[in-house]
Amino acid sequence: MRKFISVFLCAVIAVVSFTGCAKLSDLKYDVVLITDGGTVTDGAYNESAWQGVKDYSENSGADYKYYQPALGENQTLSTDEALKYIDLAVNAGAKFIVLPGEVFEAAAYEASHKYADVNFLLIDGTPHPENDNTDAYLANVMCISFNTLQSSFLAGYSAVISGNTKLGYFGSYNSDTSNSYGAGFAQGAAYAADSLGIPVTLDYADYDSPYLNYSYDFTITANYEKIDDLNEDCYVVNVVNGSGSGTYTKGTNVDIVADPAPQGKVFDHWECKSDTQGIKDKKVNLSTKKKTETNLLVENCSCTITAVYRDAESTTYPVIVQSGDNDSNVYSEQYIMAGESCSIKAPAAESGMVFDHWQINTQEEGAIDDINAADTWVHVSENTQGITLIPVYTESKAPTFNVTVITGEGGNGESTGSGSYAAGASVSVAAAVPKEGYIFKNWSNSDENGYGTGTVMDNEFYPYTEYTMVNRCQALVENMYNKGVSIVYAGGNDQENCVAEATKKYSYQKYAIGSENGQTGWENYYSVTVKDYGSAVKACLENFKGSYTYTGDCSNKGIYMSFVDDQYKDEYDNVYNSLASGLISLVIVPPGYDVRNAVNSNCLSINYWINDSVSQNSDAE
Repeated sequence: MRKFISVFLCAVIAVVSFTGCAKLSDLKYDVVLITDGGTVTDGAYNESAWQGVKDYSENSGADYKYYQPALGENQTLSTDEALKYIDLAVNAGAKFIVLPGEVFEAAAYEASHKYADVNFLLIDGTPHPENDNTDAYLANVMCISFNTLQSSFLAGYSAVISGNTKLGYFGSYNSDTSNSYGAGFAQGAAYAADSLGIPVTLDYADYDSPYLNYSYDFTITANYEKIDDLNEDCYVVNVVNGSGSGTYTKGTNVDIVADPAPQGKVFDHWECKSDTQGIKDKKVNLSTKKKTETNLLVENCSCTITAVYRDAESTTYPVIVQSGDNDSNVYSEQYIMAGESCSIKAPAAESGMVFDHWQINTQEEGAIDDINAADTWVHVSENTQGITLIPVYTESKAPTFNVTVITGEGGNGESTGSGSYAAGASVSVAAAVPKEGYIFKNWSNSDENGYGTGTVMDNEFYPYTEYTMVNRCQALVENMYNKGVSIVYAGGNDQENCVAEATKKYSYQKYAIGSENGQTGWENYYSVTVKDYGSAVKACLENFKGSYTYTGDCSNKGIYMSFVDDQYKDEYDNVYNSLASGLISLVIVPPGYDVRNAVNSNCLSINYWINDSVSQNSDAE
């Protein structure tokens, strides 16, 4: 199966035409598909929808084409941009415009009012105004949805019938559809377990639930060892007015950084002194003595390296970073002369928050390189004569995870780098100086269960280093696997690819079932519950009904499992047909309700990952 391919074409509009030779301006099309920015060969939603357009048009003799909006990497199609392409489609004479995905919801709402004579087909979404999520049912808009209960039932049934007795569900509390996926999966697993008469367990967790009985927090430890245990020579480096102090083995490269200059001073040079008898000062090997950041190659001596400052040639002005928008305490302070620059960095965010932007006390153009970057440069001029910056934080839309950096035995003082970080954040850590007789060994990390977190330091053997924050949601899935779960269903949420990523660590001993046919990493899934956009688009174009929602389900072959082992194909087909005919009825569980109320089984037990002290609303529809 092919991975979802990000748009990389530079053409603004990709056009497919089957009307023969003619001037582009003269071409007219009956049906137009506008992609969400992906290609129509993406192996996912856009390709499936395009196949439906082709099937309908070639059977009916209609002319057809597609537009592919040009988007930057990781960019999402905006409503304004979508409307531009809708205008192009209307100008090309489109009678039907097909819009795949919820990204088109607001655009469909606006365009339907502007072009009352054009029919719009909106897949997996319902039109609504830009800043109002109230669904609207419009005379010239037909919507397509899919029966998530049935598709997830097939996933649960397939998981058990193929031999798995310990299942996992990874969902989202804040997703409107995830609970439906979870309820269907549980009912399918129960149906198979009862049919076979075997005990089956299901670990059920919503990664973003406030009631989740699982902590994503983890600890990074600076580890030390006794010098007596080493076979190498060790030397003590003492940095005065700067960072880099520690005990190191011969041949180590140590980054030395001067502290910010005091008011009225500027950095002048590094002064080096050998602390080992018989070794001259000139043997202290610095890469440069004239820059605030330098490198020391540790050789056959301990040493003291001092940052020396001189009187500034002109007035120095403060660059002050406060601790936060609700905290006037000074986080950092440095003085520089007019015309010079310095780097600043925002303090780590509190739990659940991320850095958003800087408030700055000057409107002078060019005073700050990037007002939206937590780590940036500031430039002082005679006009500004001092800059105060306040970091502003906002609630993170993506999960954030609390990291605690601690000093292990043999360290003297506090190791830094604790804070709350989102996946992808670059984090700096610094180990405390070793106690006498000890040397820094390495960094290690673990979650509350003692498992490693997948965090990789740039240099785990160096006391001052960085790492990129991994997606800690993956740890929840790994915890399920570590407790014996053999297959996990990714229940329709923004973090579902964590399930596929977690399976990579287990060399085919664990499996993932995906809930969407638009996710990346297909090769890491045992199977996927597919929404067949193509068949639904074809059916709706053949029988368009405004103000109506077409539901893809088993009765119209709108959903299916991407892979079923031939050994169990007959059983799967029987269940599929029973769902299609209504012989198997499913219990609907609204968002936020306990899925256990949807299951009445003698053989399936559900381990709900919530705090025992929390009682959710248990009424099921």
